[in-house]
Amino acid sequence: MNDHQIRALIEGWAKSVRAKDMDGVLANHADDIVMFDVPMPLQSRGMEEYRKTWELFFDHSPGGAGSFDVTELRIVADQSVAYCHAIVKIFDSQVRITLGLRKEKEQWLIAHEHHSYPIELESGE
Repeated sequence: MNDHQIRALIEGWAKSVRAKDMDGVLANHADDIVMFDVPMPLQSRGMEEYRKTWELFFDHSPGGAGSFDVTELRIVADQSVAYCHAIVKIFDSQVRITLGLRKEKEQWLIAHEHHSYPIELESGE
């Protein structure tokens, strides 16, 4: 049952990102969220800083945020904590995402997000 609830939460969050619905993007996040994102700052703490990262994303998304598709979502959960990892397709690129969730008052909240792009390192040959 937890997997189904968490999957629905993440799919709803991605749908809100695609729609540029800031209230939906911020919903179901802990007030003390910590996020490690691709652009600076190195980390964002709390809802105010989290909101600013999404404002930056929406401001720099060509043609809006129409592409934000979560794929390969894997969830591990017990009764009060969970973590997930997935690939998010954003236009013609892909980003890795890891989420940490906790359950408060019977509601799952995203407490940690980590977004990263893979990079190719040149071999020394």
